[in-house]
Amino acid sequence: MTDFRIDIRRGALITAALALLCSVFLVLPANADPAPFDDCPPATLCLYSGADGTGERRDFTDRQSLESYDAAWDGRTLSAKNNTALWACAYVDAGFGGLLTTVKPGNSAEYTTDPRFTGTLSSHKAVPTRALCFTGYERCPDNRVCTFTEPNGRGAMTVHLPRTDAATQNHGNSYGTEPAPKSAWNRTAKHVCFYPEPTYTGTWADPSDSTGLKRFGAYVVLRGDSTTVPAPFAGTFRSHELVNGTADCQ
Repeated sequence: MTDFRIDIRRGALITAALALLCSVFLVLPANADPAPFDDCPPATLCLYSGADGTGERRDFTDRQSLESYDAAWDGRTLSAKNNTALWACAYVDAGFGGLLTTVKPGNSAEYTTDPRFTGTLSSHKAVPTRALCFTGYERCPDNRVCTFTEPNGRGAMTVHLPRTDAATQNHGNSYGTEPAPKSAWNRTAKHVCFYPEPTYTGTWADPSDSTGLKRFGAYVVLRGDSTTVPAPFAGTFRSHELVNGTADCQ
């Protein structure tokens, strides 16, 4: 009788030990593949050449906005992880131009299903708010007139260096072959007069005037102002000059 009780206790102990051993095995971590984007370091914007954070990776800090990618990377981004505290703005064209898409702080993005962004991204920047993704004026240096090929300071930028024109004796620039601008920022201490002719002259017809007799003179951007150029002036500037007062425009 005594031996039988001992066997029962031994069997119960063995059963309990087996149960404990099984529970240990159940909580052991599996050798699973790492989750997508797990390799993106903190405080970094990571761009990948493959979906779900795969392929070649390019890392950027929140201070490394690029107006254009090198030839080896241009159009290769297929996914991204924004591991920064700022918004990431990605653009189809260089110079923060063309279509744009945004990535919230801490989020990831895929560019494999939308043909507008699949293999098309060419520039990016990091900004405190999403609204700043839609502008690019901040690129203009101090004491310069900057013109842009797209509204709101986006697209290719031309930085104009003031000079004295021999004919007008005013500080200005006559444009070469660069695209006519659709927005501008005057970061100088003078006003800017824009003209449709490369000789600091010309006028614009008023599209609302059927007679064609009403004309607009110089398009003026005051000192310190930035603007998206409206019709009929947008995309027509071919020269500008800097003046002390708007009455000095040709």
